[in-house]
Amino acid sequence: MSTAPEETYLARTFDDDRYAWARSRRVRHRAVVAEVALFVALLAATVGSASTDQGWTTWFFIVWTAGMLAFIPMRSVLDLGIRGVLDRDRRSLDEHQRRLGERSHSAMGRPSMALTFVAIGGAVAVVALTGHVAPALCLGFLLWLASGLLTYWHLAWTTPEEPVDTEI
Repeated sequence: MSTAPEETYLARTFDDDRYAWARSRRVRHRAVVAEVALFVALLAATVGSASTDQGWTTWFFIVWTAGMLAFIPMRSVLDLGIRGVLDRDRRSLDEHQRRLGERSHSAMGRPSMALTFVAIGGAVAVVALTGHVAPALCLGFLLWLASGLLTYWHLAWTTPEEPVDTEI
């Protein structure tokens, strides 16, 4: 026996009231700022590493690993804050959630595409200027990942505050 799409584990998790704290505008904004700050720090570390003679240094590996591990809980909080609107099956979303997701996709489509081209160009530029392949791949990956996250960040930033349920 299969469950209805609205009742999948993922949909139930995103709609669970235990995570209502993540849906406030303040928490969503902080999650976006934290992710953007992490990406800026990782981009700075990548450019710094690319400018050294070795390219792939121990300190860069430690910073990169710590940054990627820190990304996991940040991503989870952000996804809980937007109720997984961009990750869930369309059948498990209501009309309002669908409109919010479509609006963010429309708003961030071109900037996302432009950032993808910047990712490719940035990686090629790092290899051409420094000869270091690993930092070039890291830079390209970070910019490509950010291009995919623009829609999530837009949705988290622009989604209106949900009404508070006053029933006890």
